[in-house]
Amino acid sequence: MTSDPKAARLQKVFPVDLDKFLPDIIKRNYGKWVDRKFHGAGIIEHISETGERVFTVKVAMPPNARLSADTLEKFADIADRLGIGALRATMAGNLEFLTDSLEKALKIKEEVESMGFPVGGWGPAMWGINSCTAFLTCTTSVVDSPSITKALGDVLKPYFTGEEKLPAKLRIYVSGCPAMCAGGTAIDIAIVGQWGAPPIIREEALSYCLPPPKALEKIAESQVFLVQICPTGALSLRREGGRVKLTLIPEKCINCARCKENCDAFDYDPENVGVAILVGGKMSNTGRGPRLGRVLIPWLPAIPPRYEEIVAVVKRVIDVWREHAQPGERLAEFIDRIGWQRFVGLVGLEKVHAVYQRIPDHVRTFMYFRQRYEAWRRLREGI
Repeated sequence: MTSDPKAARLQKVFPVDLDKFLPDIIKRNYGKWVDRKFHGAGIIEHISETGERVFTVKVAMPPNARLSADTLEKFADIADRLGIGALRATMAGNLEFLTDSLEKALKIKEEVESMGFPVGGWGPAMWGINSCTAFLTCTTSVVDSPSITKALGDVLKPYFTGEEKLPAKLRIYVSGCPAMCAGGTAIDIAIVGQWGAPPIIREEALSYCLPPPKALEKIAESQVFLVQICPTGALSLRREGGRVKLTLIPEKCINCARCKENCDAFDYDPENVGVAILVGGKMSNTGRGPRLGRVLIPWLPAIPPRYEEIVAVVKRVIDVWREHAQPGERLAEFIDRIGWQRFVGLVGLEKVHAVYQRIPDHVRTFMYFRQRYEAWRRLREGI
């Protein structure tokens, strides 16, 4: 072995043994947990066959888990003083403190809430709102998903803390763009950033993304990369004399931004942005099993800072589910039981969907719904 830290990094063996980083009490009881009890919305007691107990306190983090170093140090101090020196970040975007008594768990809850972080997210409650990084690190983001997550979290907090009861588990995900690289639509409610109109092609930059002119003349259109990546065939080549140009057919464009992800010659209007809202997805094998979410609204404007339109739709979906669902019924199973059309009617979007169903598939574009935003705004009065 070498004492050089840089060289030592190259000698690491992966994967690292799981138990290397587990607290002793977890190691002793690994695979031996036989029961659990809830102590309010955010504290769960794990009971081992050995008689030992561990208490987990679930804390909601800011959107995209953006915590300052100072806050992390404070959390680590709480974990050392009141816990067993362990923290765990969850897939739902929360932070879990581990401790060995209910008294300490309640003190942890008190301290983190005094810092402004709510405790909750277990059982029939909202388990969390995930979001991607958006503009912080992403070059293809359409909307600022963390700020949408913050607006949603402010309104939906009672569903996380248990102040407002839900029929079952609820998860929400906000994606900055259609690529959804940090998550998918197999979730109860998904908000996905979408451009409101097709891109403009900057001819002066396009040459960097196409084969050289002489090669382009000999290549079949179907072999050109930028033509291949468009899922709807909205991009095609047009030959004008000795020149070959790339053209976009707006009626076929669904604003997925795959062209922009692969070539900077495609520019979208930064003022014309919105989201699609999908509902009824889930990853678990309960009920009828996992499935992707279904489009409830193909396009809705994203208007900062409070995103009232988006929040209103999500809140309405949750309230309809709360009012009509059976105990333990996830949103997906609720929609299955009552049927899609009745669900749409309860939410209040019959007119929008009546129009949507009459449009041929190849022209169901988000641009179409951008033009009908006023119709949606009028419907919102009844939500």
